[in-house]
Amino acid sequence: MNIYHNIFKIFDNFKKITPLLIAIAILTGLLLFLPENILKKMNLNELPILCYISIGIIFLLSIALITTILLSHVFSPIKLKWQNWQKIKKLKKEYKKLSPKQKEIILKLLKSEDKSIRLNKNSGNVHYLVQKSFLNTTGRERVKQGYSEEIRLILIPQPWLIDLWNEEPEFFNEN
Repeated sequence: MNIYHNIFKIFDNFKKITPLLIAIAILTGLLLFLPENILKKMNLNELPILCYISIGIIFLLSIALITTILLSHVFSPIKLKWQNWQKIKKLKKEYKKLSPKQKEIILKLLKSEDKSIRLNKNSGNVHYLVQKSFLNTTGRERVKQGYSEEIRLILIPQPWLIDLWNEEPEFFNEN
């Protein structure tokens, strides 16, 4: 994970120098591809061959870096959507494997007006649903019943679950 973070940091630094890369690409491209008579007017027509080789390498490198930055900008949102779609697909399969009691908890939560529910902290179903990314805890409350005290968790559905409920309510009726 740390390696990926460092790689993204490097690319962030490239994004900051993109205008410089574009300027270098334009300048080196002009030096390589301008007609001889224009280069002669600027007194650049008699550069040694070694200079042309260096200018060519700098031109190719800057074009490659600009292309890489542009492609990463184009494909990163697509990759993010793909990963999100895969995650939702996996979670839908997980939902189908839930016990009837666990599905009942989720349905009760989704049908509630404020999309929250209070359940016993020690419930195995609650722990399982939180761990499997179906529910999220937002707080705790103490409930006194005579001499005993019970801690209840305030639970809300994960955002993907609410989106699925709004987009495909029939998915929850099938199960």
